[in-house]
Amino acid sequence: MITIDSQIWIYYWDSNALEHQNVKNWMNGTENDGILFKEKIILSSIIPIEVGHNLYRTADLRKDLDKETIENLLLALISTENFQIVEVDELLLVDVIQKMKDHSQLGIGGRDTLILSTMDRLKVSTIATHDKSILKLKKYKRIDPVFKSPLILEINEEFDEKNYKLRLENI
Repeated sequence: MITIDSQIWIYYWDSNALEHQNVKNWMNGTENDGILFKEKIILSSIIPIEVGHNLYRTADLRKDLDKETIENLLLALISTENFQIVEVDELLLVDVIQKMKDHSQLGIGGRDTLILSTMDRLKVSTIATHDKSILKLKKYKRIDPVFKSPLILEINEEFDEKNYKLRLENI
């Protein structure tokens, strides 16, 4: 099981993003053997909302993603067979509130805390993200697929900011 953060979905669908091709290659693979076909995808209900917000906000500037196409992509995201959308309930909100207390000083806000709480509830240990604050959390296996060769940080492995910046220069 894996969680794919909102920004990765945005890069996946935004063909104008510099990160698009690497993310698309990682997610699809070469012959439908990418992560989308190999893993069960666990998504907090906030993820389709964040993705939709971002894509709709810029839809008028794009030719390849009009509002109807975005709607169809989002509906596919929430109805794909190997995807599980996790609803927000009171117990999850209590966990989010407790995590925000510890994570806010790390630059991790409420929406990302909701994603992490969702992962913890379902015992998902892997997240695909480009969020530097989440990449620093050693509790999870972290994958940043924006690079041709994705950055993979195993559980308890330190995030190397210097190496990360060097890799960003070569996207």
